[in-house]
Amino acid sequence: MKKIICLLLFLNCAAAFAQNINAQIDSLRNLLNQKQTPAKQIDILSDIASDYGYNGETDSVRSVSKQMLEIATKAKNDSLFAEAYIDIAYYFFLTSDYKQALENDFKSLAFAESSGSDQSKWFANKEIGALYKEIKNYPEALKYLKKSEPFLAAANLQDPTNSSRTNSHIAETYLGLGKIDSALRYVQLTNENTPKQNDPYGYARMLYIFASVYKASGDNDLAESYYKKCIAFSDEQDINLPYVTASTDYGKFLYDKKEYNLALQYALEAYDKSIDGKNKASVIEAASLLRKAYYAIGQKDSSYYFANVKDAYTDSVFNEQQNNQIQNITFAQQIKEKEDQLKSSDEAQQRNENIQFALIAFGIITFIVFFLLLTRSIIANERLISFFGVLGLLIVFEFINLLLHPWLASFTHDSPVLMLLALVAIASLLIPMHHRMEHWIKEKMIEKNKAIRLAAAKKTIEKLGADKSSIN
Repeated sequence: MKKIICLLLFLNCAAAFAQNINAQIDSLRNLLNQKQTPAKQIDILSDIASDYGYNGETDSVRSVSKQMLEIATKAKNDSLFAEAYIDIAYYFFLTSDYKQALENDFKSLAFAESSGSDQSKWFANKEIGALYKEIKNYPEALKYLKKSEPFLAAANLQDPTNSSRTNSHIAETYLGLGKIDSALRYVQLTNENTPKQNDPYGYARMLYIFASVYKASGDNDLAESYYKKCIAFSDEQDINLPYVTASTDYGKFLYDKKEYNLALQYALEAYDKSIDGKNKASVIEAASLLRKAYYAIGQKDSSYYFANVKDAYTDSVFNEQQNNQIQNITFAQQIKEKEDQLKSSDEAQQRNENIQFALIAFGIITFIVFFLLLTRSIIANERLISFFGVLGLLIVFEFINLLLHPWLASFTHDSPVLMLLALVAIASLLIPMHHRMEHWIKEKMIEKNKAIRLAAAKKTIEKLGADKSSIN
Protein backbone atom coordinates (compact mmCIF):
# COMPACT_ATOMS: atom_id res chain seq x y z
CA MET A 1 0.00 0.00 0.00
CA LYS A 2 2.81 2.38 0.88
CA LYS A 3 4.48 1.78 -2.50
CA ILE A 4 1.20 2.45 -4.31
CA ILE A 5 0.77 5.75 -2.45
CA CYS A 6 4.36 6.76 -3.33
CA LEU A 7 3.77 5.84 -6.97
CA LEU A 8 0.60 7.95 -7.06
CA LEU A 9 2.48 10.87 -5.54
CA PHE A 10 5.19 10.52 -8.21
CA LEU A 11 2.58 10.52 -10.96
CA ASN A 12 0.80 13.55 -9.49
CA CYS A 13 4.05 15.49 -9.23
CA ALA A 14 4.96 14.59 -12.81
CA ALA A 15 1.51 15.67 -14.01
CA ALA A 16 1.75 19.01 -12.16
CA PHE A 17 5.20 19.60 -13.61
CA ALA A 18 3.96 18.87 -17.15
CA GLN A 19 0.93 21.15 -16.68
CA ASN A 20 3.19 24.04 -15.67
CA ILE A 21 5.38 23.60 -18.76
CA ASN A 22 2.32 23.20 -21.02
CA ALA A 23 0.83 26.44 -19.67
CA GLN A 24 4.07 28.21 -20.53
CA ILE A 25 4.05 26.70 -24.04
CA ASP A 26 0.41 27.80 -24.55
CA SER A 27 1.36 31.34 -23.56
CA LEU A 28 4.20 31.36 -26.10
CA ARG A 29 1.90 29.89 -28.77
CA ASN A 30 -0.59 32.71 -28.19
CA LEU A 31 2.22 35.22 -28.61
CA LEU A 32 3.29 33.46 -31.82
CA ASN A 33 -0.23 33.74 -33.25
CA GLN A 34 0.05 37.52 -33.09
CA LYS A 35 1.69 39.30 -36.01
CA GLN A 36 5.44 38.92 -35.53
CA THR A 37 8.59 39.48 -37.59
CA PRO A 38 10.46 36.34 -38.76
CA ALA A 39 13.20 37.05 -36.19
CA LYS A 40 10.65 37.29 -33.36
CA GLN A 41 8.92 34.12 -34.57
CA ILE A 42 12.24 32.27 -34.45
CA ASP A 43 12.92 33.52 -30.90
CA ILE A 44 9.49 32.42 -29.67
CA LEU A 45 9.76 29.01 -31.34
CA SER A 46 13.22 28.54 -29.81
CA ASP A 47 11.73 29.13 -26.35
CA ILE A 48 8.93 26.67 -27.15
CA ALA A 49 11.49 24.06 -28.27
CA SER A 50 13.38 24.51 -24.98
CA ASP A 51 10.19 23.98 -22.98
CA TYR A 52 9.30 20.88 -24.99
CA GLY A 53 12.81 19.55 -24.43
CA TYR A 54 12.55 20.21 -20.71
CA ASN A 55 9.24 18.33 -20.73
CA GLY A 56 10.79 15.36 -22.58
CA GLU A 57 8.65 15.87 -25.72
CA THR A 58 11.34 15.27 -28.35
CA ASP A 59 8.86 14.79 -31.22
CA SER A 60 7.51 18.29 -30.56
CA VAL A 61 11.06 19.69 -30.51
CA ARG A 62 11.60 18.14 -33.95
CA SER A 63 8.38 19.67 -35.28
CA VAL A 64 9.20 23.13 -33.90
CA SER A 65 12.77 23.11 -35.22
CA LYS A 66 11.47 22.13 -38.67
CA GLN A 67 9.05 25.08 -38.51
CA MET A 68 11.97 27.36 -37.62
CA LEU A 69 13.90 26.14 -40.68
CA GLU A 70 10.93 26.90 -42.93
CA ILE A 71 10.68 30.48 -41.58
CA ALA A 72 14.43 31.02 -42.07
CA THR A 73 14.17 29.62 -45.62
CA LYS A 74 11.36 32.04 -46.54
CA ALA A 75 13.20 34.98 -44.96
CA LYS A 76 16.57 33.93 -46.49
CA ASN A 77 18.32 35.36 -43.45
CA ASP A 78 21.60 33.77 -42.37
CA SER A 79 21.27 34.68 -38.69
CA LEU A 80 17.81 33.02 -38.64
CA PHE A 81 19.28 29.94 -40.32
CA ALA A 82 21.97 29.88 -37.61
CA GLU A 83 19.35 29.85 -34.84
CA ALA A 84 17.17 27.26 -36.61
CA TYR A 85 20.07 24.83 -36.98
CA ILE A 86 20.92 25.26 -33.28
CA ASP A 87 17.46 23.96 -32.36
CA ILE A 88 17.67 21.15 -34.93
CA ALA A 89 20.94 20.16 -33.25
CA TYR A 90 19.15 20.39 -29.88
CA TYR A 91 16.60 17.82 -31.06
CA PHE A 92 19.36 15.40 -32.13
CA PHE A 93 21.11 16.00 -28.80
CA LEU A 94 17.95 15.09 -26.89
CA THR A 95 17.76 11.81 -28.81
CA SER A 96 21.48 11.13 -28.08
CA ASP A 97 22.37 11.36 -31.79
CA TYR A 98 25.51 13.39 -31.13
CA LYS A 99 26.88 13.02 -34.65
CA GLN A 100 23.83 14.66 -36.23
CA ALA A 101 23.74 17.24 -33.42
CA LEU A 102 27.33 18.24 -34.10
CA GLU A 103 26.78 18.41 -37.87
CA ASN A 104 23.87 20.80 -37.43
CA ASP A 105 25.76 22.90 -34.88
CA PHE A 106 28.52 23.33 -37.47
CA LYS A 107 25.92 24.34 -40.08
CA SER A 108 24.73 26.94 -37.59
CA LEU A 109 28.28 28.21 -37.17
CA ALA A 110 28.72 28.55 -40.97
CA PHE A 111 25.54 30.64 -41.24
CA ALA A 112 26.52 32.66 -38.17
CA GLU A 113 29.87 33.58 -39.72
CA SER A 114 28.17 34.40 -43.03
CA SER A 115 25.64 36.64 -41.28
CA GLY A 116 28.30 38.61 -39.42
CA SER A 117 26.12 38.58 -36.30
CA ASP A 118 28.25 38.44 -33.15
CA GLN A 119 25.26 37.11 -31.22
CA SER A 120 24.89 34.20 -33.69
CA LYS A 121 28.63 33.50 -33.65
CA TRP A 122 28.63 33.38 -29.85
CA PHE A 123 25.64 31.05 -29.80
CA ALA A 124 27.00 28.58 -32.37
CA ASN A 125 30.50 28.38 -30.88
CA LYS A 126 29.09 28.03 -27.36
CA GLU A 127 26.74 25.22 -28.40
CA ILE A 128 29.50 23.31 -30.19
CA GLY A 129 31.73 23.66 -27.13
CA ALA A 130 28.94 22.55 -24.80
CA LEU A 131 28.24 19.48 -26.96
CA TYR A 132 31.91 18.49 -27.02
CA LYS A 133 31.92 18.90 -23.24
CA GLU A 134 28.88 16.62 -22.97
CA ILE A 135 30.66 13.84 -24.87
CA LYS A 136 33.79 14.49 -22.76
CA ASN A 137 35.97 15.71 -25.62
CA TYR A 138 37.31 18.47 -23.40
CA PRO A 139 40.12 19.84 -25.66
CA GLU A 140 37.65 20.52 -28.50
CA ALA A 141 35.10 21.83 -26.01
CA LEU A 142 37.59 24.37 -24.67
CA LYS A 143 38.61 25.38 -28.22
CA TYR A 144 35.08 26.41 -29.24
CA LEU A 145 34.05 27.84 -25.88
CA LYS A 146 37.11 30.08 -26.02
CA LYS A 147 36.12 31.08 -29.56
CA SER A 148 32.77 32.24 -28.20
CA GLU A 149 34.32 34.56 -25.59
CA PRO A 150 35.09 37.53 -27.92
CA PHE A 151 31.40 37.74 -28.84
CA LEU A 152 30.10 37.78 -25.28
CA ALA A 153 29.62 41.55 -25.22
CA ALA A 154 27.17 41.36 -28.13
CA ALA A 155 25.48 38.27 -26.67
CA ASN A 156 24.95 39.97 -23.30
CA LEU A 157 23.09 42.85 -24.96
CA GLN A 158 20.35 40.38 -25.86
CA ASP A 159 20.48 38.34 -22.65
CA PRO A 160 22.71 39.15 -19.64
CA THR A 161 22.73 35.46 -18.62
CA ASN A 162 24.79 34.52 -21.69
CA SER A 163 28.04 35.42 -19.94
CA SER A 164 27.15 33.19 -17.01
CA ARG A 165 26.32 30.27 -19.32
CA THR A 166 29.59 30.52 -21.20
CA ASN A 167 31.79 30.85 -18.12
CA SER A 168 30.07 27.90 -16.40
CA HIS A 169 30.67 25.68 -19.45
CA ILE A 170 34.34 26.72 -19.51
CA ALA A 171 34.64 26.01 -15.77
CA GLU A 172 33.23 22.50 -16.23
CA THR A 173 35.52 21.92 -19.22
CA TYR A 174 38.62 22.90 -17.22
CA LEU A 175 37.37 20.60 -14.46
CA GLY A 176 37.14 17.76 -16.99
CA LEU A 177 40.71 18.53 -18.09
CA GLY A 178 41.88 18.36 -14.46
CA LYS A 179 42.86 22.05 -14.41
CA ILE A 180 41.34 22.89 -11.05
CA ASP A 181 42.75 26.43 -10.70
CA SER A 182 41.36 27.48 -14.11
CA ALA A 183 38.03 25.84 -13.30
CA LEU A 184 37.86 27.76 -10.00
CA ARG A 185 38.68 31.03 -11.78
CA TYR A 186 35.86 30.61 -14.28
CA VAL A 187 33.28 29.52 -11.73
CA GLN A 188 34.20 32.66 -9.77
CA LEU A 189 33.61 34.70 -12.95
CA THR A 190 30.26 32.94 -13.24
CA ASN A 191 29.46 33.98 -9.67
CA GLU A 192 30.21 37.62 -10.48
CA ASN A 193 27.75 37.61 -13.42
CA THR A 194 24.91 35.50 -12.02
CA PRO A 195 22.38 37.32 -9.81
CA LYS A 196 20.21 34.72 -8.16
CA GLN A 197 17.10 36.89 -8.37
CA ASN A 198 17.26 37.29 -12.18
CA ASP A 199 18.84 33.95 -13.08
CA PRO A 200 17.96 31.32 -10.47
CA TYR A 201 18.82 28.39 -12.78
CA GLY A 202 22.27 29.82 -13.55
CA TYR A 203 22.84 30.54 -9.86
CA ALA A 204 21.89 26.97 -8.84
CA ARG A 205 24.15 25.53 -11.51
CA MET A 206 26.99 27.78 -10.38
CA LEU A 207 26.65 26.45 -6.80
CA TYR A 208 26.84 22.89 -8.13
CA ILE A 209 30.00 23.65 -10.13
CA PHE A 210 31.60 25.20 -7.03
CA ALA A 211 30.86 21.96 -5.15
CA SER A 212 32.37 19.87 -7.98
CA VAL A 213 35.52 22.02 -8.16
CA TYR A 214 36.12 21.90 -4.40
CA LYS A 215 35.46 18.15 -4.36
CA ALA A 216 38.07 17.69 -7.14
CA SER A 217 40.55 19.85 -5.21
CA GLY A 218 40.09 17.72 -2.06
CA ASP A 219 38.44 20.48 -0.02
CA ASN A 220 35.59 18.29 1.26
CA ASP A 221 34.20 20.82 3.74
CA LEU A 222 33.65 23.48 1.08
CA ALA A 223 32.36 20.87 -1.37
CA GLU A 224 29.79 19.68 1.15
CA SER A 225 28.77 23.24 1.93
CA TYR A 226 28.12 24.07 -1.73
CA TYR A 227 26.26 20.80 -2.37
CA LYS A 228 23.85 21.70 0.44
CA LYS A 229 23.51 25.30 -0.78
CA CYS A 230 22.70 24.10 -4.30
CA ILE A 231 20.14 21.54 -3.13
CA ALA A 232 18.43 23.99 -0.75
CA PHE A 233 18.30 26.82 -3.31
CA SER A 234 17.09 24.53 -6.15
CA ASP A 235 14.38 23.13 -3.88
CA GLU A 236 13.31 26.63 -2.84
CA GLN A 237 13.13 27.81 -6.48
CA ASP A 238 11.72 24.50 -7.80
CA ILE A 239 14.59 24.05 -10.27
CA ASN A 240 14.71 20.40 -11.25
CA LEU A 241 18.00 19.64 -13.00
CA PRO A 242 20.53 21.26 -10.61
CA TYR A 243 18.61 19.70 -7.70
CA VAL A 244 18.88 16.23 -9.24
CA THR A 245 22.56 16.47 -10.23
CA ALA A 246 23.62 17.99 -6.90
CA SER A 247 21.61 15.48 -4.83
CA THR A 248 22.97 12.51 -6.82
CA ASP A 249 26.58 13.72 -6.66
CA TYR A 250 26.31 14.59 -2.99
CA GLY A 251 24.84 11.12 -2.37
CA LYS A 252 27.87 9.57 -4.12
CA PHE A 253 30.14 11.84 -2.07
CA LEU A 254 28.50 10.58 1.15
CA TYR A 255 28.59 6.96 -0.03
CA ASP A 256 32.35 7.23 -0.61
CA LYS A 257 32.61 8.48 3.01
CA LYS A 258 30.61 5.39 4.08
CA GLU A 259 27.73 7.55 5.34
CA TYR A 260 25.24 5.18 3.73
CA ASN A 261 22.02 6.35 5.37
CA LEU A 262 22.63 9.98 4.39
CA ALA A 263 23.64 8.86 0.90
CA LEU A 264 20.37 6.94 0.71
CA GLN A 265 18.38 10.02 1.73
CA TYR A 266 19.84 12.23 -1.01
CA ALA A 267 19.65 9.45 -3.62
CA LEU A 268 15.92 9.02 -2.91
CA GLU A 269 15.35 12.76 -3.27
CA ALA A 270 17.25 12.77 -6.58
CA TYR A 271 15.22 9.75 -7.72
CA ASP A 272 11.90 11.46 -6.91
CA LYS A 273 12.86 14.67 -8.74
CA SER A 274 14.17 12.69 -11.73
CA ILE A 275 10.77 11.05 -12.12
CA ASP A 276 9.09 14.46 -11.77
CA GLY A 277 11.25 15.82 -14.58
CA LYS A 278 10.91 12.70 -16.77
CA ASN A 279 14.71 12.56 -16.91
CA LYS A 280 15.49 8.91 -17.54
CA ALA A 281 19.27 9.34 -17.48
CA SER A 282 19.01 10.89 -14.01
CA VAL A 283 16.65 8.12 -12.87
CA ILE A 284 19.29 5.57 -13.92
CA GLU A 285 22.03 7.43 -11.99
CA ALA A 286 19.89 7.75 -8.84
CA ALA A 287 18.67 4.13 -9.04
CA SER A 288 22.26 2.92 -9.40
CA LEU A 289 23.26 4.78 -6.23
CA LEU A 290 20.16 3.51 -4.39
CA ARG A 291 21.01 -0.07 -5.33
CA LYS A 292 24.50 0.32 -3.81
CA ALA A 293 23.34 2.23 -0.71
CA TYR A 294 20.57 -0.23 0.14
CA TYR A 295 22.96 -3.13 -0.33
CA ALA A 296 25.50 -1.43 1.97
CA ILE A 297 22.97 -1.17 4.81
CA GLY A 298 21.81 -4.74 4.30
CA GLN A 299 18.41 -4.13 2.68
CA LYS A 300 18.91 -6.50 -0.22
CA ASP A 301 15.25 -6.54 -1.35
CA SER A 302 15.29 -2.78 -1.89
CA SER A 303 18.71 -3.07 -3.52
CA TYR A 304 17.33 -5.70 -5.90
CA TYR A 305 14.26 -3.53 -6.63
CA PHE A 306 16.35 -0.52 -7.66
CA ALA A 307 18.69 -2.74 -9.68
CA ASN A 308 15.61 -3.77 -11.66
CA VAL A 309 14.52 -0.13 -11.97
CA LYS A 310 17.96 0.79 -13.30
CA ASP A 311 17.90 -2.07 -15.82
CA ALA A 312 14.34 -1.25 -16.90
CA TYR A 313 15.13 2.42 -17.50
CA THR A 314 18.40 1.52 -19.27
CA ASP A 315 16.47 -0.81 -21.60
CA SER A 316 13.84 1.89 -22.13
CA VAL A 317 16.50 4.47 -23.05
CA PHE A 318 18.17 1.97 -25.40
CA ASN A 319 14.86 1.14 -27.11
CA GLU A 320 14.02 4.84 -27.47
CA GLN A 321 17.41 5.45 -29.05
CA GLN A 322 16.80 2.61 -31.51
CA ASN A 323 13.39 4.01 -32.43
CA ASN A 324 14.77 7.54 -32.64
CA GLN A 325 17.44 6.46 -35.12
CA ILE A 326 14.77 5.72 -37.76
CA GLN A 327 13.03 9.04 -37.09
CA ASN A 328 16.35 10.86 -37.11
CA ILE A 329 17.28 9.44 -40.51
CA THR A 330 13.93 10.61 -41.88
CA PHE A 331 14.28 14.04 -40.29
CA ALA A 332 17.86 14.42 -41.56
CA GLN A 333 16.66 13.57 -45.08
CA GLN A 334 13.87 16.16 -44.81
CA ILE A 335 16.42 18.79 -43.79
CA LYS A 336 18.66 17.80 -46.73
CA GLU A 337 15.72 18.08 -49.15
CA LYS A 338 14.92 21.53 -47.77
CA GLU A 339 18.57 22.55 -48.21
CA ASP A 340 18.65 21.16 -51.78
CA GLN A 341 15.45 23.04 -52.57
CA LEU A 342 16.95 26.28 -51.22
CA LYS A 343 20.18 25.65 -53.15
CA SER A 344 18.25 25.07 -56.40
CA SER A 345 16.25 28.24 -55.77
CA ASP A 346 19.45 30.22 -55.16
CA GLU A 347 21.07 28.78 -58.29
CA ALA A 348 17.99 29.66 -60.39
CA GLN A 349 18.02 33.18 -58.96
CA GLN A 350 21.74 33.48 -59.68
CA ARG A 351 21.21 32.34 -63.29
CA ASN A 352 18.41 34.86 -63.66
CA GLU A 353 20.62 37.63 -62.30
CA ASN A 354 23.49 36.63 -64.60
CA ILE A 355 21.15 36.78 -67.62
CA GLN A 356 19.95 40.23 -66.54
CA PHE A 357 23.53 41.45 -66.11
CA ALA A 358 24.42 40.10 -69.56
CA LEU A 359 21.41 41.87 -71.10
CA ILE A 360 22.32 45.11 -69.32
CA ALA A 361 25.92 44.85 -70.54
CA PHE A 362 24.68 44.18 -74.11
CA GLY A 363 22.34 47.15 -73.84
CA ILE A 364 25.18 49.42 -72.66
CA ILE A 365 27.42 48.32 -75.52
CA THR A 366 24.58 48.89 -78.01
CA PHE A 367 23.95 52.32 -76.50
CA ILE A 368 27.65 53.26 -76.78
CA VAL A 369 27.74 52.16 -80.45
CA PHE A 370 24.59 54.17 -81.14
CA PHE A 371 26.06 57.21 -79.37
CA LEU A 372 29.30 57.02 -81.35
CA LEU A 373 27.31 56.78 -84.58
CA LEU A 374 25.21 59.72 -83.45
CA THR A 375 28.23 61.93 -82.82
CA ARG A 376 30.49 60.82 -85.68
CA SER A 377 28.26 60.18 -88.65
CA ILE A 378 24.87 61.76 -87.96
CA ILE A 379 24.11 65.40 -87.87
CA ALA A 380 22.43 65.90 -84.52
CA ASN A 381 21.39 68.67 -82.18
CA GLU A 382 24.01 69.62 -79.50
CA ARG A 383 21.48 69.25 -76.70
CA LEU A 384 20.58 65.78 -77.94
CA ILE A 385 24.24 64.70 -77.92
CA SER A 386 24.76 66.16 -74.42
CA PHE A 387 21.62 64.44 -73.08
CA PHE A 388 22.52 61.01 -74.47
CA GLY A 389 26.13 61.40 -73.34
CA VAL A 390 25.20 62.15 -69.72
CA LEU A 391 22.52 59.40 -69.78
CA GLY A 392 25.10 56.89 -71.02
CA LEU A 393 27.53 57.83 -68.25
CA LEU A 394 24.84 57.47 -65.60
CA ILE A 395 23.93 54.00 -66.90
CA VAL A 396 27.59 52.87 -66.98
CA PHE A 397 28.42 54.11 -63.49
CA GLU A 398 25.20 52.79 -61.95
CA PHE A 399 25.95 49.43 -63.59
CA ILE A 400 29.36 49.46 -61.92
CA ASN A 401 27.67 50.12 -58.56
CA LEU A 402 25.21 47.31 -59.28
CA LEU A 403 28.07 44.88 -59.95
CA LEU A 404 29.98 45.93 -56.84
CA HIS A 405 27.01 45.89 -54.44
CA PRO A 406 26.79 42.07 -53.81
CA TRP A 407 30.55 41.94 -53.21
CA LEU A 408 30.35 44.90 -50.83
CA ALA A 409 27.39 43.36 -48.99
CA SER A 410 29.35 40.14 -48.49
CA PHE A 411 32.55 41.96 -47.50
CA THR A 412 30.82 44.29 -45.00
CA HIS A 413 28.25 41.70 -43.83
CA ASP A 414 25.49 44.21 -44.71
CA SER A 415 26.67 46.61 -42.01
CA PRO A 416 25.03 49.99 -42.83
CA VAL A 417 28.02 51.97 -41.56
CA LEU A 418 30.58 49.93 -43.51
CA MET A 419 28.39 49.95 -46.63
CA LEU A 420 28.10 53.74 -46.44
CA LEU A 421 31.87 54.16 -46.05
CA ALA A 422 32.56 51.79 -48.95
CA LEU A 423 30.08 53.55 -51.25
CA VAL A 424 31.54 56.95 -50.31
CA ALA A 425 35.04 55.65 -51.12
CA ILE A 426 33.85 54.33 -54.51
CA ALA A 427 32.02 57.59 -55.22
CA SER A 428 35.19 59.59 -54.42
CA LEU A 429 36.91 57.67 -57.23
CA LEU A 430 34.05 57.58 -59.71
CA ILE A 431 32.77 61.18 -59.43
CA PRO A 432 35.99 62.85 -60.72
CA MET A 433 36.10 60.28 -63.53
CA HIS A 434 32.43 60.97 -64.24
CA HIS A 435 33.06 64.73 -64.50
CA ARG A 436 36.04 64.28 -66.81
CA MET A 437 34.13 61.99 -69.14
CA GLU A 438 31.13 64.30 -69.08
CA HIS A 439 33.42 67.17 -70.02
CA TRP A 440 34.97 65.06 -72.78
CA ILE A 441 31.53 64.16 -74.17
CA LYS A 442 30.20 67.68 -74.06
CA GLU A 443 33.32 69.26 -75.50
CA LYS A 444 35.02 66.71 -77.74
CA MET A 445 32.02 64.82 -79.07
CA ILE A 446 30.05 68.01 -79.68
CA GLU A 447 33.06 69.57 -81.42
CA LYS A 448 33.39 66.51 -83.61
CA ASN A 449 29.71 66.69 -84.44
CA LYS A 450 30.12 70.39 -85.26
CA ALA A 451 32.98 69.49 -87.60
CA ILE A 452 30.77 66.90 -89.27
CA ARG A 453 28.02 69.46 -89.63
CA LEU A 454 30.47 72.06 -91.01
CA ALA A 455 31.88 69.56 -93.50
CA ALA A 456 28.38 68.71 -94.56
CA ALA A 457 27.56 72.41 -94.93
CA LYS A 458 30.67 72.96 -97.09
CA LYS A 459 29.72 70.07 -99.33
CA THR A 460 26.24 71.52 -99.67
CA ILE A 461 27.65 74.97 -100.58
CA GLU A 462 30.10 73.47 -103.07
CA LYS A 463 27.29 71.45 -104.63
CA LEU A 464 25.10 74.52 -104.87
CA GLY A 465 28.03 76.47 -106.45
CA ALA A 466 28.61 73.70 -108.98
CA ASP A 467 24.93 73.56 -109.86
CA LYS A 468 24.83 77.38 -110.32
CA SER A 469 27.90 77.30 -112.61
CA SER A 470 26.39 74.58 -114.78
CA ILE A 471 23.20 76.65 -115.15
CA ASN A 472 25.18 79.75 -116.26
